[in-house]
Amino acid sequence: MNIDDPSDERLNAWIDGELGPDEAEPLLARMRADPRLRERVAELGLVKHLVRHAYADTTPPDRARPPVAPQRLWPAAAGMALLVAGVAVGWLLRPVGDDGAAIVTAAAAGDRAADAVATQTAVTHVVLHVSASGAAAGLAALDRAEGIFEAARAAGRPVALEIVANGGGIDLLRRDASAHAARIDAMRRAYPELSLVACGQTVQRLHESGVEVRLLPGTVTATSALDQIVRRMQQGWSYVRV
Repeated sequence: MNIDDPSDERLNAWIDGELGPDEAEPLLARMRADPRLRERVAELGLVKHLVRHAYADTTPPDRARPPVAPQRLWPAAAGMALLVAGVAVGWLLRPVGDDGAAIVTAAAAGDRAADAVATQTAVTHVVLHVSASGAAAGLAALDRAEGIFEAARAAGRPVALEIVANGGGIDLLRRDASAHAARIDAMRRAYPELSLVACGQTVQRLHESGVEVRLLPGTVTATSALDQIVRRMQQGWSYVRV
């Protein structure tokens, strides 16, 4: 089998435990040696987590399932162990292309949830994820955050919002690179419930490439964006990707 460039379909099958040992073992060996492939697996695992989160309240139809062959159980366990290990070491969460239907569905559901609950629930927690570089991406993230805060205030409802930045999006939270430092400072004073989180994995990579990273006041560093987002979602936070 050629695993030089495994497709997302094959990686998803591995995560779901649908590959037999003869296919899973060489793929696992490739993951150990290829950091970029590990990042893809972690990314796909998060997509699945987002989809499950978006449809958590949906009752599935009652269907009989065929028994799972024993030899297919161990790849599923291995996949889960690898993803958990990825969170522990802070794998970088890279941007997902527009052709990823699952992430589009999940992100859209997260957007609707964040906008709706800001006006309908007593307390709302939203994690807003920005990974794209450039002033336009930062502006979109801040506009979205402010819109959620304003909608909640108009309805007389409190809302806590956390901006998590990684990849190119880390520039939004850098003193010497952010095009919106003044606005962020004003927003932090206007909305005390706003918090800023930088991906520690991204910061470390910049340091290793010789870039000095100085974050905006009030910004905290998480082990990784993936770690922080999954943790927040497990705590019941709504996810919005910009």
